[in-house]
Amino acid sequence: MPDPLPALAPAPALFDVTAVTATGVDGTLARVPLGELELAENPRKAISPEGIERLAGMLMRLGQLAPCLGWRPAPEQPAFLYDGQRRLLAAQASERLAGSAGFEALAPVRSLVVLLLDHEPGREETLRIQAQANRSEELTLVDQQAQFGDCWQARAGLPETDRIVAVCADLGISPKKAHNLRRQLTLPETIRARVAERPAGNQLSATLANRLADMHEVAPELTTAVATRITSPELHDGALRDLGAFVHRTLVEDEHAYAVRIDDGALLDAAEQIARARAQLTAADRRQLAGILDCPADKLDRELDALAGRARTTAGKLRVDGALRERARTGRYAYVHERGADFAAGIWVIDPVFMLDAIRAQLEDGDGTVAREQSYFAGAGLHDPELNAASEHDRVQRAEARARQIEATRSNLGLGHDLRAGLIDPSEAQLQALKTIVCQLLARDQRELIAYGAGWSDRNRQQPVGDSGRLEPRHADAIADAELERALADPDPLRAIAGLVASWSAAFVLDPDGVTRTKALGSARMVRKLGDALPGGQHPLRGAVWDFVRPMLSPRLVELHRDAFVIDDGPQSTVDLTAHRGESSLEALDIGEQDADAA
Repeated sequence: MPDPLPALAPAPALFDVTAVTATGVDGTLARVPLGELELAENPRKAISPEGIERLAGMLMRLGQLAPCLGWRPAPEQPAFLYDGQRRLLAAQASERLAGSAGFEALAPVRSLVVLLLDHEPGREETLRIQAQANRSEELTLVDQQAQFGDCWQARAGLPETDRIVAVCADLGISPKKAHNLRRQLTLPETIRARVAERPAGNQLSATLANRLADMHEVAPELTTAVATRITSPELHDGALRDLGAFVHRTLVEDEHAYAVRIDDGALLDAAEQIARARAQLTAADRRQLAGILDCPADKLDRELDALAGRARTTAGKLRVDGALRERARTGRYAYVHERGADFAAGIWVIDPVFMLDAIRAQLEDGDGTVAREQSYFAGAGLHDPELNAASEHDRVQRAEARARQIEATRSNLGLGHDLRAGLIDPSEAQLQALKTIVCQLLARDQRELIAYGAGWSDRNRQQPVGDSGRLEPRHADAIADAELERALADPDPLRAIAGLVASWSAAFVLDPDGVTRTKALGSARMVRKLGDALPGGQHPLRGAVWDFVRPMLSPRLVELHRDAFVIDDGPQSTVDLTAHRGESSLEALDIGEQDADAA
């Protein structure tokens, strides 16, 4: 058996609880007025004022449930508290809080119950007392939710505002905490159990849980699908950054989840939406839909078949406008993701009955035909078979062209949604492809600048000049190809891109005294290319280059190039230096008559 650590050996106990003895506790339980209490030194320095106020309310309403721990040197001297710092501060605060808003009809705390020790605790004993007192462990979020739920039910019958206030007083929590717990209680048990203060793995933060609770009020199935997809901290952060894009990506990956995004101006294929909505109908939905279509429940499938056939025959489209979006929002037929005042809200219809009714209404408002006859000779009343055949052929071609254009527009808008959703959680393959795209474009369009920067700053990109012992850059294409190859070989996409950009940026911060003027990569030949690539003045690109390359420069190069990148618009002098430095004469002076006589 290994020897136990001395630090873990039993220490002299203040109250021995390892055995049952007949002797009493070494202390006296006393009620001590607040004016006779003083705080001993305590390591707790940061104390929330809101927490003290809540504790003061609990002391005034419920009384003191656990005694403080202290020591009194003599009966006429004050008692020192070693355990009970927050209770004493809360008792002192009750004097000003009693009778104020939220603390009506409450009397202030006048004394505290203290267990007075029979000896003065030493330093080590004081540290142990306060360490144990400050080591209280807060309930887990799941337990807090259950505790809140029990207290919320116990306060049933009160108005909602008063109910929240009462529960906060009972549990000693803030109204914000109470509202968060209440929203989390609306989530299914499987999702609520994943909520944690510091989420890890597939756990959910309180902030994301609140957003899912709002979604669950309207779209329970969609909430379950979104929560199921959150399986890592990266996906969790992506959902927090843009929940709308995360919802769209979830719907792309989960074929069983039903939600249809309706953007203003979009054209949705009616036949396709009818098929999707029919697959999602429940027994209750079918009864509701039968009432809307005014048909018996056993004839519903026949009505839906007729509706789908009409949509296919007329190439029907569901046109989304502001009225349809507003109807879906106000009727709570859709999940709405607000994207801020500058962007339209993302709206996903989650009720298949709503979609079928909207399609039925638009099809009934139409003329029931694929397209009206638009023949040039229709007004002349001509009925030549060849002319009619040609007109019909043209009409069909125009209808097909319109259908292709509508479908292409819808595909392009869908591509935009897919792109925004795909950027939330790029895969490793996507990152490697991104590295290749950026590096290839940079090497193609900035080839000479990369070769100029790397050729004069990297000896591996130089070659000897005859027997002179001097070195100069290799051929520009060879340098650019080598830099590109090195970037593509780096497994880290960000570091690869940064390395190639660093070679390009070096072209703008070289010391010209170390660069040959007349060679292929000489300063005289490259000066115009440098000016064209990086505009002068306060251009964002110029500032970005300096911010990127500045930490990598030596003090000498920083001093050499600072003025070229940093424009200091300091305060302008109000002194007219031209007039101040010009010639002056006594005639220009304003001398009064009295001064002149005195002279």
